Amino acid sequence: MFSFLKPKAAPGVRIGVAFSADRVAIAAVRRPASGRAVLEHCAVVPAAGGDATLLEALRQAGTPRTPVSVLLQADDYQLALIEAPDVLPAELRAAVRWRLRDAIDFHVDDAVVDVFDVPPKGRHAQGRMMYAVAARRGAVQRYAASLAGWRGFDVVDVPELCLRNLAAHLPAADQGVALLHLGETSASVVLVRGPTLYLARQMPLQFLASGAEGEALAVDSEAVALELQRSLDYYESHYDQPPIGQVMVAPAGARAAALAAGLARETGLAVQVLDLGELLDCAEPPSDALQADCLLAVAAALREDTKTL
Repeated sequence: MFSFLKPKAAPGVRIGVAFSADRVAIAAVRRPASGRAVLEHCAVVPAAGGDATLLEALRQAGTPRTPVSVLLQADDYQLALIEAPDVLPAELRAAVRWRLRDAIDFHVDDAVVDVFDVPPKGRHAQGRMMYAVAARRGAVQRYAASLAGWRGFDVVDVPELCLRNLAAHLPAADQGVALLHLGETSASVVLVRGPTLYLARQMPLQFLASGAEGEALAVDSEAVALELQRSLDYYESHYDQPPIGQVMVAPAGARAAALAAGLARETGLAVQVLDLGELLDCAEPPSDALQADCLLAVAAALREDTKTL
């Protein structure tokens, strides 16, 4: 997404880094010439350790020339689906920045702006659309400063594109697949066919009353099913695509399993929980807890794109 030009590293391995309020997740994935991707390293370190702890954790995952993708956090950026400006490529960012003035809740002069394409609309629709990403300049600079000591750091990415990376590796991706990523209070859904992202959106989660003291609140599957079905209907009608029949819920765990069962019941679709240990070859199969912490870092490490604006 937001690219930092650095010397190229040896091909095949990329590290993904995902920050949260109190921890940093780090994953290293090797992409062999053939066969499945290999999760070589997956770890979590406390954010309180600062840049020195982060760099030491990266050294355990790769060499200083190993490329690194860092994910923006939810508060760091906003994503907007806009009509593509009819301008020359050299003028695209300036035109997009102008259109974002009323679409984001912070001043556009404080934003770093980039775009990524979505496929053309169906045969009856007009106009080309694209996603515009407005990242807070301070956040991008903060990540760049934290990784200034790592020569391979080259990309600041957004979770939606990273989830696309993960979804594209699912067996059902060639026919179309929906990947639902559960956060604490919201979920991200991406609709992917092959390597192509068609739709990305956020949905707030509604919760049911807890069954017992100390148990995590169960997600209201009926509310999620309604929002998911709206997204699937839009995908079919807007892009003239055949229906998606496979839904994957991540990360693995009891909450995901309960939601998957509820969604299958509500939608009639094939719904499964995504297990990184089944999708990737793993040096050590990650536990459900580690998958919850590291899934986005793994998705970032699956990045293949080299093209930037």
